[in-house]
Amino acid sequence: MKQSIQRDPLENFDFNPEKSVTLPGYYYYDEGIFEREKSSIFYHSWLYAGHVCLLDKPGKFVVRDIGDQSVLIVRHQDGQLRGFHNVCQHRAHRLLEGEGELRANIVCPYHNWTYQLSGELKHARGTEQLEYFDAASVCLQRVNIEVFHGFVFYNFDHDAQPMSTQFAALGDELRSFSPNAPSLRRAYRREYPIKANWKVSVENFDECYHCPIQHKALMAGGLDVNSYRIEVKDNYHAHYSRDVGPQQAYAYDPDVQGRGEELGAWFLWPNLSFEVYPGGYLNVFYHHPIGPEETVQIFEWYFDTEELTDEQRSIIDFMSTVRDEDVPIVQSVQRGLHSMGYRQGQFVINPQSDVSEHAVHDFQARVLRALGDKR
Repeated sequence: MKQSIQRDPLENFDFNPEKSVTLPGYYYYDEGIFEREKSSIFYHSWLYAGHVCLLDKPGKFVVRDIGDQSVLIVRHQDGQLRGFHNVCQHRAHRLLEGEGELRANIVCPYHNWTYQLSGELKHARGTEQLEYFDAASVCLQRVNIEVFHGFVFYNFDHDAQPMSTQFAALGDELRSFSPNAPSLRRAYRREYPIKANWKVSVENFDECYHCPIQHKALMAGGLDVNSYRIEVKDNYHAHYSRDVGPQQAYAYDPDVQGRGEELGAWFLWPNLSFEVYPGGYLNVFYHHPIGPEETVQIFEWYFDTEELTDEQRSIIDFMSTVRDEDVPIVQSVQRGLHSMGYRQGQFVINPQSDVSEHAVHDFQARVLRALGDKR
C-alpha cells in the first residue's frame, strides 16, 4: 500500500507575504505552543505595566502578572522606579496585589518579612539570633523597568535592548500625535474577557480589511477608510487615517495640540497597541494572554484629568461599541481554527490600500522567528 506523505504545516509559510499562507490552526490552541510563547516571547520582551500617573509619588506601586510570573513596580523615595519579582525571598509568598500605595516598606503578608523600597531586607522576625542567617544577602530580585513616553514597561531579560533603542522612531511618532502623553491621567479602564488566543486578538487589531463589513458605524463616523494605511516598521506597525470631517461621530477640537484631525495607531511587539484618535484622545489597548484560548483585552483612556467631560465620554462610548463588535468576531475565529475543514488561508496583500493583511503576516513571521520554528 502506498503511504501518504505527511507534510510540514509550516512548509508553505513564506517570509514573502504575497507567497505565504497563514499559520496552521493549532498554533492558536496548542498548550505546548502557548508555553513556548511564554518563555520565548513574553519573558524576553518589553511588556506594558501602566502610565507613570499610577506611580506619581514614593510608595505608589503596581503589580502586573504575565504567565506564571508576577512583577512589582514601586516608586522609591529617591523618585526612581524599581522593579522586582513579586515574591518573598523567605517562603515564596506573593508580596503585593493590584495597585496602591505603601506607607514605607514592602511587607510580606505571610510572615511579615519586611523589605525596603530598594529591595533590601529590613527585618525578618525571629532571625536575629540565627547563626547562619545573613540578612545583608537577602533582597528582592530585580526586573528591568523603562519609561517610554510616559508609559512604564518591564522586561525579565537583563540583556534586552532598551525600549528607547528598539522603539526610537515610534517615540517620535507618539510625540507628534500626543505631545503631552507623559502628563496625562488614566480616566477610564475596561476589561473584555474573550475566549480566544492572544494572537487572534492582535491580528484582528492589525488589519482593517474587516472594518467596512464589521464596523459600519466606525466607517461612517470615525475614520476615512480610503486613507487608512498600515506601515510595517522595526518592532512595530503604524496605522494612519484621516478623520471623516463633519460626519465625525463625536465632538472634538480640531485645533488640539498634536495632529488633531488624524488617527494614529501603533502595534508594539508582542501585544500592545497605542491609539490616538482625531482630537488627540489617547487610548491603550493591551492583549493580555491568560491561556491558549483565553485572553483579556484591556482598554485604558488617558486625558488631562481623571474627571471625564461629556465630549470625552462620547469618544469612549463610540469606541466601546467598536470593541463590542470585535469580541464575537475574534471568538468565532477561535472556534473556526479547530475545524477539520480549515486549511491555511492566503493573505490578501496590498499595502497601498486598506484591503491588506501584510501587518498580520509580519506578526505571524515574528512569532515563528521567536519560537525558532521557521528561519
